[in-house]
This record gives sequence, C-alpha cells and structure tokens, in this order.
Amino acid sequence: MKKSTGYPTRAEVLAKFFDNWSAPKRSELAATAECSGRVLAEDVFSSVDKPVVRASSMDGIAVHSADFAEGIPDGSAWKLGADYVRADTGDDFPDEYDAIIQIEDVTLLPDGGVQFASDMEGPVAPGWNVTPRGANIRKGALIGRRGTKLGACELAALSIGAVTSVSVFRKPKAVFIPTGNELVALGTVPGRGQAVDSNSLMAVQLLREMGAEASAYPIVRDDKAALEAALERALSEADVVILNAGTSKGEEDYCHALIAAKGTQIAHGVAAAPGKPMALGIIGGKPVINVAGPPVACFNGLDWCVRPIISAFLEQPPLIRRKVRAKLAEKISAGGGDRFEAIVRIELETASDGSYLAHPVSHRNRHTTDALLAGGLYVTKLIPEPNNAGDTIEVEILR
Repeated sequence: MKKSTGYPTRAEVLAKFFDNWSAPKRSELAATAECSGRVLAEDVFSSVDKPVVRASSMDGIAVHSADFAEGIPDGSAWKLGADYVRADTGDDFPDEYDAIIQIEDVTLLPDGGVQFASDMEGPVAPGWNVTPRGANIRKGALIGRRGTKLGACELAALSIGAVTSVSVFRKPKAVFIPTGNELVALGTVPGRGQAVDSNSLMAVQLLREMGAEASAYPIVRDDKAALEAALERALSEADVVILNAGTSKGEEDYCHALIAAKGTQIAHGVAAAPGKPMALGIIGGKPVINVAGPPVACFNGLDWCVRPIISAFLEQPPLIRRKVRAKLAEKISAGGGDRFEAIVRIELETASDGSYLAHPVSHRNRHTTDALLAGGLYVTKLIPEPNNAGDTIEVEILR
C-alpha cells in the first residue's frame, strides 16, 4: 500500500492559514452578571472608590482617639452612641469617631459601659484600625484587561468596581455540518451499513467550550447539490463552517472539492493522524474546515485546527493543557516516523510510588469509545524518537 508522504505539519497548515486570514474583532455590550466565560474587548476601570469614605478594618468599636491621649481610659461609665459605637469589619461609622478598638480588647458591660484589656495595644491615634477611602480600590483603577476571559474572580473584581456592563468580544458563530449517506440521527436505531451521528453532539459541545456560539445542521447526504446548498446557507449564517467527512479520496468525498472550488484552499491533508485527510480553506473571508469523519479523527481536527481559529476571534492565547510525565507501559505502534505525527490517546495509571504509567489507546485495536474516553493525549514527533515501553513521555491532560 502506498504510504502518504509530503503533507504539511499541523504547525505549517496553521501558519499558512493565519498568513492569509485574520479574525474580525467585533464587540457588544453585555451585563456583567451574564458574562461568565466571555472575553473583554476593552480595558475596564472601577467606577467607585472602596471604601466610599472609610471603614472599620476589623470587628470592634469606633471611638474618639482623643479619649486615649493620656492612655487607656476608664470606660465603665461610657454610653453606647455617645462615647462609642459598634463597627465591624467593613462597616462605615459616624464621622465623629476616628479610631477602632478591636473587639478582642473590649468587654461590653451590661449597662453599656466598656472595659478595656490591660494589655491592649496602642497608642490609639486618629485612623487606628481604620481602612482609608479607596484603600481597597480607587475610582479609575484598572480592574479588567482587554482579552481577559471572565471567570469567578474576574466577575467579582468587576462587581467590586461597581461595573454593571462591559464590552466583550462577540462569540463567533460556528456551524457544524455532518455529511454521509451512512449517518442516522441520534434516536434512530441504525440498520445495516448505518451509524449514529455522534460527531455533531461532540462538535457543538467542544465549540461552545472554545467560546463559540455553535449549532449543527441536520445530516446532509453525499450529494453535490445538497452539500453545496448546505455550505452556502452556513456561510450566510456563520463566521466559521466545519464540514464533517467527505475529505479523502472516496467516490463520494465532495466536501474538500467544494472548498477548493469556492474559495482559497490552504491545505488538503496534514502530517498528523488520526485525521490526515482534512482540508482547510477560506471562502468569502470565512474559515471553512473539513474534518475527517471517524470520531477520534474528528475530535483531533476540531482540537488542533478549529480551536485556534475560534481563539483568534476572541484574542485568546493558544490552549496550554496541564502535562504530566509518565512511563510508557507498552510500545506506541502508531508512530509515523518522519512521515506524520501520531496523535495518541493515553490512559494514565497511577503506580504504587505515585508515578504515572501511560497506556496508549488506539481506535484501531480498542473500541472507539475507549479512545474517546481516554483522558490523556500524546503526540509523537516527526523526528524519530523512542516510543518504546519504559520510555518517559509528557502526557497532556484532557480532563
């Protein structure tokens, strides 16, 4: 069988693509409370000081510092509301009081008087245990940078600055088009020669996790006119179009040819597997990606090719997954030497000494679901390298 050679690497494909395309930057105003996972399109500044005036820095009582000029006073006859008031952490208190005594140094007497601890720290002076105006944040302070993805802490920071709405990048619209005469929708019992369309659910979920507004079309049969109509509709509705299957050399593999006929084809085939038969192009200024049909190959194309395109719309850096070092439990048999990178799913096992063992999972000798559910990923290098049992590799953690 003739071996595939001469394909560009994943890095070369993406480099060529981004040399020919740049993401449009479109923003919209959104309520802060509804912006979890969104990306700031502009720097954000606090609209308030915190504290607004000043506040107690601890639980205690607010006092007149002048009463302590000669040392610790006898507070047994003091009256609440006249000589002192309660002021707990973060509390505002009347302007006539200018110092806070921590509650641990105070015994509140039944008649309203106060007894101070004999070892109370001092001297008590104006501003003692008082948080000044703007000590936590100043009005106009930068609290959110353009390009920041908003999570729990980022949303809290915006709330501290009393920011009720922010400018965020619009989510790119991505449409996934499943193709193939053999496919049936989930809920249909597959018959002979049929398979349930699993890629649509996977793709939509992945695209949403990437930050896109994603949807999947109904299954399109292997018919040139039907495929062209679906592609034209998707280009009118979406910012990114993903065609699934029909990218190799089969009799009914029309999808990659449509990209070449209607736009600029960047690549057809990549030196990485599973997923070598893929295509990438630009039609009317929009990315169109044709990922392979098998589920593991489809995931790979979405992960290494579509993900950075979605990230470009949102000004997000490349994804860097956590990695662990693991010892190969068995030889990787999928290595392509200097012909292609092998994208290998890995099952991690924790050894008795706390180290990791890496078990390669191939979709060829295991169930497809085994490969999809394996939680690790390892990519072999084009430069020949050891991939034998006992070798140490770095495994990306998928989940």
